Amino acid sequence: MITKSLTYDKFRFGQVIDDDVLKDTFRMRYEVYVEEFGFEDRADHPGGLETDEYEKESIHFACLNETDSVVGTIRLVRHSDKGFPIEHATKLSLPGEKPEPDKIGEISRLTVTKDLRRRKEDGMYGVESYLKKKEGGILPDDGSIPKEMAGRKNPIIVLGLYQVMLHESLRQGLTHWYMITEKKLFYALKKYGFLFHQIGDPVQYHGERVPYFADIHELLVNLKHTDAGMYDLMLTGLEEAYRPDI
Repeated sequence: MITKSLTYDKFRFGQVIDDDVLKDTFRMRYEVYVEEFGFEDRADHPGGLETDEYEKESIHFACLNETDSVVGTIRLVRHSDKGFPIEHATKLSLPGEKPEPDKIGEISRLTVTKDLRRRKEDGMYGVESYLKKKEGGILPDDGSIPKEMAGRKNPIIVLGLYQVMLHESLRQGLTHWYMITEKKLFYALKKYGFLFHQIGDPVQYHGERVPYFADIHELLVNLKHTDAGMYDLMLTGLEEAYRPDI
């Protein structure tokens, strides 16, 4: 079961509150991280569930299809005495004063089922067909859209997961996000108005990963000014008490 859910087309997005659905998110992560991409060792994840030491400190979100199967996952790691995963991966250089740790959440474990990444060029997130070649995608760098690519839909799974995670972040009073990921995901989020800042050198971990940081208020201000339609969409379904005064 998921709660605080939003529905787009045949997909529902929300916060995971059911142990069975949570296990399904771990199972899908195993399929992507272990079986498909080989990022994790099978021996470290018995039972076909991909987990780590931060699961109990995390808020988990899922995308369900019309049969209530998990087809997308993301989590938000909250502060604990373990620190944040990103802090153990690389040295960070934050812009300005560091926020209080309990105001930060770290975004991780974004996955999209292989069944929804059907283009031959699709990577883990299925965003390559929305990005220029210099950004890690397949589109011409001059910004033109090939005829065969015209009319394609937005990456609904990624955007929907970020939307419900944004809502819960505002409900929880979080002000900032950490994220360590591929540059192509950074560019995909930037394309849709999610402004992150690089805060450290890239590290090699299953390929190059870059540490990022976002001020949620700044992100929303930028989104409203650059794409008011996307701003309104991202706040759709959020209770009035938590909507930002922008």
